[in-house]
Amino acid sequence: MSEATVTNADQLKEALRGATGGETIVAQGAFGAVSLSDIRPSSAVTIVGTAGAHFEKIDMRSCANLHWTGLSCWPVRTVAELSVNQSGQPGKAIPYLVMADPASENIELSNCIFRGRKDSDNHASWGLADWQDAKIGAVILHGPKGVLRSNKAIGVSFGFTVRGTSSEIFDNLVYGFCGDGLRVGGDNTVVIGNRVTDAVLIDKNHPDALQAFKPKELLKGLVIKDNVILEWTVRRDNPLRAKLKEIGMHNGPYSDVVIRDNKISSSSYNGIRVHGSTNVELVGNQVRHADGL
Repeated sequence: MSEATVTNADQLKEALRGATGGETIVAQGAFGAVSLSDIRPSSAVTIVGTAGAHFEKIDMRSCANLHWTGLSCWPVRTVAELSVNQSGQPGKAIPYLVMADPASENIELSNCIFRGRKDSDNHASWGLADWQDAKIGAVILHGPKGVLRSNKAIGVSFGFTVRGTSSEIFDNLVYGFCGDGLRVGGDNTVVIGNRVTDAVLIDKNHPDALQAFKPKELLKGLVIKDNVILEWTVRRDNPLRAKLKEIGMHNGPYSDVVIRDNKISSSSYNGIRVHGSTNVELVGNQVRHADGL
């Protein structure tokens, strides 16, 4: 197993193009926005971020077997600038700090920190304009076998999304968000041991802690277990506090779903909702009002 150290985006791309599998690449420095395409080593290559490493954005297209760990990501430019599509026009899709397209597979991120703004630790004091400035999602993985493990998303729009089959969202934190905390759109996916807290309402979107759906198709084989979902944990007088919808499977059809041992606190009417489903197991979940009513 070989190890290389890179200090900018060009060096990173060169190291990845030369990787065949099993290598470790250590990232040190400021990398800005990194776009990768057609990088598919035969087995996993690990990219390790050091304490000072910073990425503004990572886009992966037709990539495979890339495992990122220890990264710090937040925008330097405005969200509007980061939303420009490949044609140079304003994009309609929600921008994310990390995106892997449907042709990418076996992409993993672990022990990373994603921020809507560099000062996102202070999101409890943000006003409406601050949240609009930070309206960017953490991670979306469209392809199969996406893994999100032990990451933190702080003061973001959407948190962690996996849309491919056989994916995993495990032991992550979403703290302060205005979109959805977690989203699932692929069969045979597990969502286990995550903590999602503190949603704000800044537009017509209603925040959900966890939403699972596949437009106009059956979504099956989900395990949603041991998650902690708390509508609000910070200053109670914040006027942007949302009535957080918790576990939402609103669309259907669904089948072969396990929702077990989740702890939920919300002032919304929606604690757990499963619509249009067969073979669903709901066991050991605790749902209470966020204000103790």
